[in-house]
Amino acid sequence: MGPMAQSNHRSIGSPLPLGLAAALDGWRQRPGPLYLRLSDALAAAIEAEEILPGTKLPPERLLAEQLGVARTTVATALDALEGRGLLERRQGRGTHVAGVHGGQVEPRAADLTTTLQRNIIFRRLGDRGADAVDLLGNPAPGAAARAAVVAAAREVDFAGLMADSGYFPLGYPPLRRALAEHLTAGGLPSTEEEILVTAGAQQAISLLAAYYTKPGSAVMLEDPTFPGAIDAFRAAGAHVLSVAIQETGGAPGPIAAAMADGSVRAVYLMPTHHNPTGTVMPDPVRRELVRTSARTGVPIIEDGSLADLTLAGQVPPPLAAHGQDAPIVSIGSLSKLFWPGLRVGWIRAGRSMIAQLGQVKAVADLGTSVVSQAIACLLLGDAQRLREQRRQELGERLAILQDLLPRLLPDWTWRRPRGGMYVWCKLPDGSATELAQVASRHGVLIAPGAIMSPTGRFDDFVRLSFDAEPDPLRAGLHRLAAAWDAYATAVRDRGARRIDVIV
Repeated sequence: MGPMAQSNHRSIGSPLPLGLAAALDGWRQRPGPLYLRLSDALAAAIEAEEILPGTKLPPERLLAEQLGVARTTVATALDALEGRGLLERRQGRGTHVAGVHGGQVEPRAADLTTTLQRNIIFRRLGDRGADAVDLLGNPAPGAAARAAVVAAAREVDFAGLMADSGYFPLGYPPLRRALAEHLTAGGLPSTEEEILVTAGAQQAISLLAAYYTKPGSAVMLEDPTFPGAIDAFRAAGAHVLSVAIQETGGAPGPIAAAMADGSVRAVYLMPTHHNPTGTVMPDPVRRELVRTSARTGVPIIEDGSLADLTLAGQVPPPLAAHGQDAPIVSIGSLSKLFWPGLRVGWIRAGRSMIAQLGQVKAVADLGTSVVSQAIACLLLGDAQRLREQRRQELGERLAILQDLLPRLLPDWTWRRPRGGMYVWCKLPDGSATELAQVASRHGVLIAPGAIMSPTGRFDDFVRLSFDAEPDPLRAGLHRLAAAWDAYATAVRDRGARRIDVIV
């Protein structure tokens, strides 16, 4: 902190967080009344994302002491920022940065009904209609995967499995060994003792959220990101900070800075085929973040659930492959490669951490279904062939979308993903949340961008899954085009967005 900053902050009580202290450096030199100078300085830092969305500000009393001003000055400045939508203040929870786009930064973590209402993807698992085309990303397996799963199920030694209780909190030992070999072949040397089998990647994220966080501790997520991760961390009581993801697939500066100044307890990233944008984090960014993790001791949770679904180029090695001494925890899943119904995922971490997580998981479910694990073990023996078939299948489906989307929805903009199963489409106007409701009436399910944002941003984006059988995919895109035409016409004719009058 420079001399100017020292003159602006008194050494009373606990010091201000480093990011906040730097943002307020020289704030008194601004023009206008004292409260306005403070308000303008904070607003500039929030708009430049020098103070990240989700950041919790110190209490008014402490902030006033540190700045050497009356508490009423601080209160008036924060009131002004709240009025501009840059802050959110709640009794008992404190004051949090809402970000330039506003949005709810700290929803009720324990209210699971609210979570389901917010997350249309999870909600639609329970109430999707039989005739609706699902472009949310919950596909039935293709022909190759169906045949492979059926064949593997026939080979399962049920008599051998039933010689034991079937309770394996850490995972079925043959599958743990097979997963370790699978990761080693992918560039991350691993042993059986470093693997915990979970009921899909969602349970893996939830276990890690509970392991790393306690109510009020801060974690960092990308914005946008996988909505299941947002829900899992908030359900664990975590305070979520967010950093905007770049089109190039990396934003090392803000993440590294938050790790370096101790602002966050953990960081959750999807560096390979990011959900929903499809970006791939460049190798230099990966190495920088791993070095920062090793230096600071702040763990990075790397979600590689879509890493196997590369459509162009080679699959980059996971973050942990760049630094065995860094606290990198890897998550994976067989849902997108084989079949979501298997409910088989994993966590790869240090042995002691895996042992602790196994105890937590034992309380939750005593272990993932041993039948599913036995099938998964057999499938992994044929993983290379099945992976290539899956990539070919996804490539063919993406080609259908690339052909139809520009013709049916020419005003939408999007980039071809390098992998995964989603495209991230920007609408020319209107609300994606409203469009999703209109689309549902037209028989197609889509994911509005706002549910993938910790701060409620990206309501002008839609995530579309192209992982559907060719005929339903074509039908779904035609229905979506009809829904967009109805919605855009209503917006144009009525001015205000009123979906209640759209049939």
